[in-house]
Amino acid sequence: MKNTIRAIAVLVMTLICTAASALTLASVASCAPGPVGTALQRSQNIVVNNQQVTPDEYYHQVWELVRDNFLYQERLTDWQKWENKYDGKLNTFTDAEQAINEMLDSLGDGYTYFKNATLTKAKQQRDDARNVVSYRMLPGNIGYIRIRTFSSHHTAEETKAALQALKGADAYVLDLRGNGGGYIHEARSVFSLFVDTGTFTTLRGRYDGDPYRELVVLTSKEFEVTVGTTATTTSKSAREPNLTGNKPVVVLVNQDTASASEMLSGALRDNGRAELLGTRTFGKGIAQLTWNLPRSTSVQITYARYYLPGGSSIHGTGITPHRVVKPSGSGDVQLSEALKVIDQKLGR
Repeated sequence: MKNTIRAIAVLVMTLICTAASALTLASVASCAPGPVGTALQRSQNIVVNNQQVTPDEYYHQVWELVRDNFLYQERLTDWQKWENKYDGKLNTFTDAEQAINEMLDSLGDGYTYFKNATLTKAKQQRDDARNVVSYRMLPGNIGYIRIRTFSSHHTAEETKAALQALKGADAYVLDLRGNGGGYIHEARSVFSLFVDTGTFTTLRGRYDGDPYRELVVLTSKEFEVTVGTTATTTSKSAREPNLTGNKPVVVLVNQDTASASEMLSGALRDNGRAELLGTRTFGKGIAQLTWNLPRSTSVQITYARYYLPGGSSIHGTGITPHRVVKPSGSGDVQLSEALKVIDQKLGR
């Protein structure tokens, strides 16, 4: 079954990560070494055997995917017991889905779960969402851009359009407060809109039964993605141009800034490109992949940790901004403080 899934796995446009909703790396997400490409060159949804299957086969597909891709191997010490637990007992697909949910619940990971047809459709609608980026010119010629989510395939293109509209700004405020994350490839593209060169992230985990490592570096011409733990391969993909030059950037974050938005915030900070202001972020430093299953359903599995360019993992701890500013009941004090910081940087 594993070789069959590997042979027929194909990408469909939808990471994640995470998300994705606020849950996905992102999701932050996606990862596939070898000839089918790397995580960040692909989108997050992978189609496994989508032909007609029996309830038993349906259940077993999910069992194998978890065995071969789940990050926390220490939680799979008794995974074998689930393989044949329901043999001959799954008379309907409803039976199979209930068994899948019970099996996944045993992992104790809130980011690994089964999505029925309704949840899968809702995710696809989030993929296509538009108007997820808003912008305006603030007094003092400061460009303000708010990104609500990275779960839309239009996030990076809308951010690019916002920066083009604000090209005359002297500095920028990037508002990621309340952004629960989404696809890594969208966050990665936004990173290149602000940076000339630099490391974006490193992913370490499991994929298709093997240890997995992926390093993503932005050069002046492209993204270089190096995959492998011992022998490595490097592939290249297009980047967006830096539309902000060296103008000052302040990123607003809070406790609901999570996953791919934390990855972006941390990358901008560690590359010395932006100052973070607000409150400590959520602390989701893991990534998920989503496999599309028969019957218009899907399963999301945690497969990797991600590390900021400086080498830190922020899972469970979050990112403490350079300037901690708590919200108050009178106006947006965090934004006001960001404007003061920019004025200082501009020597006003």
